[in-house]
Amino acid sequence: MKHGISEFLRSLAAISILGLLVPGPASAAPEQYRYANGITATVFTAEDLAARLTTYQGSPAIQLPDGRMVPVITDISDASIYNKGDGSFHPFTSGLVDHVLGGIRHPHLPLETRIYILPYPRRGVLASSTSGNEMFLSPHVRDIEPAVAAYVIAHELGHVFHNKFMPAGSSRWSEYRDVRGISNESTFNDLAAHAYRPREIFAEDFRVLFGGDEAFFGGHVENTAIAEPASVPGLSDFYVRAAQNTELRQRITATSSPNPFNPETEIRVVLAPDASYSDNVSVRVYSVTGALVRDLYDGAAAGDFSVRWDGTDMRGTQVASGTYYAQIRTGAQKQTLKLVMLK
Repeated sequence: MKHGISEFLRSLAAISILGLLVPGPASAAPEQYRYANGITATVFTAEDLAARLTTYQGSPAIQLPDGRMVPVITDISDASIYNKGDGSFHPFTSGLVDHVLGGIRHPHLPLETRIYILPYPRRGVLASSTSGNEMFLSPHVRDIEPAVAAYVIAHELGHVFHNKFMPAGSSRWSEYRDVRGISNESTFNDLAAHAYRPREIFAEDFRVLFGGDEAFFGGHVENTAIAEPASVPGLSDFYVRAAQNTELRQRITATSSPNPFNPETEIRVVLAPDASYSDNVSVRVYSVTGALVRDLYDGAAAGDFSVRWDGTDMRGTQVASGTYYAQIRTGAQKQTLKLVMLK
């Protein structure tokens, strides 16, 4: 099966080079999984997503079932692929995903996730990542060992965990920081180096504590300057309590498409229908240094709405290529989206 996928992907890459990309055939239904640990997963396979290959703004892209376009790199010789590996892309498999999710050791994790097993890496976002309850698994350039798959999937599931039970602005983050010993915000913050971002530490802790033997990797986390999670009193109990507290459910869900983008992107905001919003909702774009780039929206809202960012700052000047952050806030609740402008 693995070799068949590789041959199929190489043939599609050859088509892309000729500039003849066309929408693929109707795709198969996604695979559905339900586990005793409480996790349910909808998995879109690499074969399914490869069949959705098309063009968007003149470049290869995969059209997701909901219509979103994901720009991808189909040719491993592309300059942004620094490590060419064995010369082809190697996607995750649904078997690996099933194996890892079934082995998660959290006693009860009522978590729903949608997993996209990408046949090609995304342009501008080469690594696997998570947005809301969606997990995007990026292919590697060599065969993916089970332990590596467990590491990546368990880590990304940690992000799905906090996106649901600990949305930005939740008081649970203060509690987590105190328990973990990372309360110093000048050192541990969202704009710090990757290993010092609280959400990355949270995902690493989840991987070690609940990811199973293959994801354990000696109990070590990315940040070697902090204590290993198994040695932190009360940390494991915190994760169990967080998943049991229904009051922590996310009040704001936000996505953006396309992302990466050029010249504009649409930010979609969903406010929980059972929430009472006495505060205005704001949508603002910030640079990686925290400077305000553009104030997109500030006013009353209920339910779903969307705003577009045309890639300009407050003066109407086009911003440079790079990473930006859209922050959606209502009262004490907030959600942050990473946006990548490519030119």
